[in-house]
Amino acid sequence: MGASLVKIRILAGTLLGMLSGVTPSHAELNVPIAARVVSFLQPSPTGVVPAAILYEPGNPASEAEANAIENSIGSGVSVGRSSLRARRVPVGSLAALSGFRVAFVTAGLRSEQVSIAAAAAKSSVLTISSDAACVQAGRCVVGIASAPKAQIIVNRAAARAANIRFGSAFLMLVKEI
Repeated sequence: MGASLVKIRILAGTLLGMLSGVTPSHAELNVPIAARVVSFLQPSPTGVVPAAILYEPGNPASEAEANAIENSIGSGVSVGRSSLRARRVPVGSLAALSGFRVAFVTAGLRSEQVSIAAAAAKSSVLTISSDAACVQAGRCVVGIASAPKAQIIVNRAAARAANIRFGSAFLMLVKEI
């Protein structure tokens, strides 16, 4: 068995293990899977990986998901050879995205997704959301669905626009649109 086939089987086992684990309610992002997705970026991140939690103050759905993401990440989550550290960023402060490598796009931000996509593309920020519509519209790079089954969706055009690349073995295991 070739080395690349072994890597693909290990990767498949890792993703299947993550996807079969405990999943949050349908409105919340599955942070452990999202963190693992970050580890498949090319080039692979090292050290502290700054992540923005994009939310809209006063929007109950957005604030609830921001709280859930913040609680899941805590003081940091190990991601391969790096550590994911998150901080809330109000959607009205998109210029601040330039200091981040990842942005979690919370629920309730559909009217802001065009602006989020433009800011993320300008700063080469990986956008991850539990909102499949964001990914389908090409405004978020990665979508993570938890119900009715766990699934990772990658939008090629959004990834290209933000200059985001993933390893080919990872892309073989996710749904690309």
